[in-house]
Amino acid sequence: MAAPDRATDTPAAALDDAGYLVLPHALGEQLRARLERACDRVHRRHAPDGGTLHLLGFLTEDPVFCELLDLPATLPVIRATLGWNIYAYHSHLDVHPPLAEPPPPRWRWHQDGLRQNLEAAAEPTRPRLSLKVAFLLTDLTDEGRGNMLVLPRSHRRNTLPRPARPELGFRHPRGARPLTAPAGSAVVFDRRLWHAATDNTSELTRKVLFIAYTYRWVRPREDYLRDAPDWVGRLSTLRLQLLGAAVTDNGHWQPELEDVPLRGRPGAGS
Repeated sequence: MAAPDRATDTPAAALDDAGYLVLPHALGEQLRARLERACDRVHRRHAPDGGTLHLLGFLTEDPVFCELLDLPATLPVIRATLGWNIYAYHSHLDVHPPLAEPPPPRWRWHQDGLRQNLEAAAEPTRPRLSLKVAFLLTDLTDEGRGNMLVLPRSHRRNTLPRPARPELGFRHPRGARPLTAPAGSAVVFDRRLWHAATDNTSELTRKVLFIAYTYRWVRPREDYLRDAPDWVGRLSTLRLQLLGAAVTDNGHWQPELEDVPLRGRPGAGS
């Protein structure tokens, strides 16, 4: 890492400046090894064929995963940025074995948050709302291992020019760089940072755990559907939407039409 200066003399300031922060060896080898063994067990359970796994909500799959929630290397940075009224609202476990051959090119650049980027709109910069941490269980010091691409300082911009026909090939945005870090590192990043996945063309399997933190009020104030009487389930789909229901697994954050019947009504917008 670069020598500290007045703009980035603390980890939280460095995160605010660049939009991401690499913390080498944040896990320690003993914890990293325990996490990798648990990750391997989860992989065998959910992908017995040994293929790619993108598992949402992995934290309760094994007790060791919850040791990441308040990891001393990462939680102080998150607290310094978001404050103390926070919780982990999202997590996913990713296992990417080597690819036999690279797939066709496609545009993967995005900001996290899904519908937040449309519905929490603001200019010139959308609100931060959350931070995400990637815990690297495998060595990503070399490129070609499925490293995440990042565009430093892009968390301060709402748009990124996209090629008209990305399937025909394209150049990544100027300034984009792959994240390279040793196993056991953690990468904290602003959800607004423009980033992209890359393909694993190496000989090792990429294993990364992600936890996202946001404010505790990003949830219903009243849960009308918990322990609800039977008649609530017989309400119209529109009324169920307005009580907070979702039909699909990711229906609050990336809704399908059946999750949001209001969308199909006149004047509903995009």
